[in-house]
Amino acid sequence: MFIRETRFQRFVQAMQRADQLVATGARDDLFEQMLDLMVFATEAEAGVLSLYDKDSQTLVVQAVAGLPRGKDFRSAHGDANQGLAGAVLRRGTALFVADPGRDPRQDWICGAAAASLHVRTVLCQPLMSHGQPLGCVHVFNLPDPPADDRDEPALLSLLSSRLVNEMEKAQILAEAERRERRQRALLEIISNLTTTLDRDELLYRIMSHACELLNVEATSIWLRDPAQDDLVLHIAAGSSRKRIVAQRVPAGQGIIGHVVATGETVAVNDVRRDPRFYQHIDASSGFVTRSILCVPLKAPRIQLGDVRGIAEERIIGGAQALNPRHRSGFVPDDIALFQTLAGQAAAVIRLAQLYSEVSALSTRIIDAITGAIDLKDPYTRGHSQRVSDFSVAIAQELGLSSDEVYRVRIASKLHDVGKIRVPDRILKKRRQLTDAEFAQMRQHPEHGLEFLKENGLLELEVLRESWTALAQHHERLDGRGYPKGLRGDQISLVGRIVAVADVFDAITSHRPYQPARSADEAIAILRSLAGVELDSACVEALVRARAQGLVRTQEERGERDRLSKRRRRPTRRRSVGMAG
Repeated sequence: MFIRETRFQRFVQAMQRADQLVATGARDDLFEQMLDLMVFATEAEAGVLSLYDKDSQTLVVQAVAGLPRGKDFRSAHGDANQGLAGAVLRRGTALFVADPGRDPRQDWICGAAAASLHVRTVLCQPLMSHGQPLGCVHVFNLPDPPADDRDEPALLSLLSSRLVNEMEKAQILAEAERRERRQRALLEIISNLTTTLDRDELLYRIMSHACELLNVEATSIWLRDPAQDDLVLHIAAGSSRKRIVAQRVPAGQGIIGHVVATGETVAVNDVRRDPRFYQHIDASSGFVTRSILCVPLKAPRIQLGDVRGIAEERIIGGAQALNPRHRSGFVPDDIALFQTLAGQAAAVIRLAQLYSEVSALSTRIIDAITGAIDLKDPYTRGHSQRVSDFSVAIAQELGLSSDEVYRVRIASKLHDVGKIRVPDRILKKRRQLTDAEFAQMRQHPEHGLEFLKENGLLELEVLRESWTALAQHHERLDGRGYPKGLRGDQISLVGRIVAVADVFDAITSHRPYQPARSADEAIAILRSLAGVELDSACVEALVRARAQGLVRTQEERGERDRLSKRRRRPTRRRSVGMAG
């Protein structure tokens, strides 16, 4: 009688604690508290709570109590259809085993517990909801009950039923939060596509999101090497990314090779059982792959021109996720999410390729235009490129953003494009220009601006705010420049930058009317004009860039034209740098 009263008191205490747990709405450690209650209520020595994964038909350990090596056991998983656990999940009721060592129904959970605990008895209780299994609880080494004593199983069953509702609520809430996190991440990824054109940065962000949302150890992107058709590791994310670098998979080999070759999505929850698994990566990196999800990277071939559309997709590589944490394998939701993220990654790669192609095309067109200028004026060959390089160096020293530096690079390279409309007889004249000829030469900044307008180039964003490099590079702070005679702050920063770069190159380059001067002489002249004709900050920025080796003269570059090797008779100089 005393024993039954004690058990009744313990039962009441357990239910009171269960009520408190429900009342507080605790979710983070629900499984641990749930298991603690069951071990307390049954006066058991230890316990294990595992959840049922219906997709892989496995049990995944979620909480451990009383086992000396419980931390090592957490997240372990195994077959849910075998042994004691399989029996209770099929029948839906608890089973008590008085001597597990001799019972043929001993399962992998009992075996794992026996590695750190002398197991004398075990009570296995299923966690059921509407006839469907959610998991099960193993409690070990209960007090020896009489053979017909049904109190312990009944107590454990009642407590399980009381708490399984909260367990369902917690799972529903966790699933809702997981879906919300995934949606937020997808929105963030989409928004990131408009904030940077850095392909690798975007791909790393996408794979990092995949690591977090799928809760896996590592993710990676593999791209085809067009030269050898191998797959080359391009981006890796996750805690183990440093261990899987500089890897290659031969064409058609491995699960990732199969995916890239066939375009199929493949999920393998135990790679040891899949003959396609390419073991060399693990062998060389020390990383241990257990489960893998591979999806192809399908990049649309975008059709450019008047008829715009998307043609058939082509596979450019594959993405893979490795080793889900706290569960045995990948589920359909994981696959759908990773396919979506891989699609974003493929779009990033394709857009980056298009951007690179367009950027290379525009650069070559600009180089062709500036080359045409050089052909018209052989004495200034390479001048546009050097002025562009010097302008970029000044802009970087001034702390301009990468976007602003890029604008400076393009606009400064085009600064003399107006010379296309200056007659050859003036550009190629080896003697002093007349006043009328010089007046025509002074119009090239305006000719350059007209050239951009007529060809619709001012509508391009890259030139929309930097066209002043063409129009103002001969303006001077004291108002003595041309073509508008602007003063001080009327001259834009881009105009001031290119003015300093232009004058420096004019002084240090060989011209028909004057020999090249040294860089030190040029810097001395620039400093004498600083604050009067030229911007002081821009002058000093060029000096600093020169000290870092970023500003090299025509002579230092080995670009001196053979025509300028002969000394030219000096003639009347109009104004320092005006002939640039």
